[in-house]
Amino acid sequence: MKYNDYYWDELPMEAKSAATNLGYTQELWDSNQESSCCKEEWDELNNVQQDAATLLGYNQKMWDNMTMYRLNLRFSVLCFLLGSIFYFKLSFLDLVWMKYVRDHVPESLADEEDDEIWSQWAAEHNAADMLEVRDDYYEQYGLFHMLGVTAFAVMGFSEVCRECSRANLILLAAGLAGMAGAFSSTDQIAAYWSCASVHFFLMSCYNLDSKIFKAGCILECMLSYFLLAGYTGLWIAYADMIASLLWLYCALQEVSAVCEFRSSFGKNGSSTHLEIFIEMMYSLINVPTFKMKRA
Repeated sequence: MKYNDYYWDELPMEAKSAATNLGYTQELWDSNQESSCCKEEWDELNNVQQDAATLLGYNQKMWDNMTMYRLNLRFSVLCFLLGSIFYFKLSFLDLVWMKYVRDHVPESLADEEDDEIWSQWAAEHNAADMLEVRDDYYEQYGLFHMLGVTAFAVMGFSEVCRECSRANLILLAAGLAGMAGAFSSTDQIAAYWSCASVHFFLMSCYNLDSKIFKAGCILECMLSYFLLAGYTGLWIAYADMIASLLWLYCALQEVSAVCEFRSSFGKNGSSTHLEIFIEMMYSLINVPTFKMKRA
């Protein structure tokens, strides 16, 4: 619903009037409960109620399938949250690896991806443990990457099933491009697919009000250009983590708005979101990544 994340006192006058025409009161609205009109079919609503429902973001299909629509929406938001969590963990894992490897291997080797060169260096410096750490890192990176792209692809498919709009089709394309990158045979091809994916995400949110999500998409697009150009470094890892944090915070806001957490958060919702966000970040960061060893 268009004003799902608004409290009654925050609704514009026309939206509040439309909600009143549909039988909502402040108590029902703020507790995320349905009014009596929600039990009626679209054709059973009078013209005033249909106009009110339209203003609030409904059409006949959405209204008549309200239960399935809401379940589908909640599932999509859950996928958004899971995908954002996996990508944040991915960016954190990448940052930890880059800092670790720069403390244990020569700078010329830090950005090297050839397994034979790593094996040769490890043999010359008696650093077999470093290869184990590297293998552990790539294994976990592949896992979180696959989980993340799958969550976003499923989210796009769910959104298209809910409403086959241009924005949702672009969202599905973004998820599929991400999956194509995960299955790519080379890092260069994966970078191209990743670049396409983040641009699709940016295109899909052109009519959204979330400046946080747009900022995350723009940052990811800029980073994709640097990665395609061959740039590496800790600053890219830090920037990627910032982008993933923006997405994750946006996902948390969507969850609180759609999944009926609003009433339990209370009126001071924004500060509570921040507290929950900080606790989530602390928990995620303290999940063990790859097992570090002294080379």
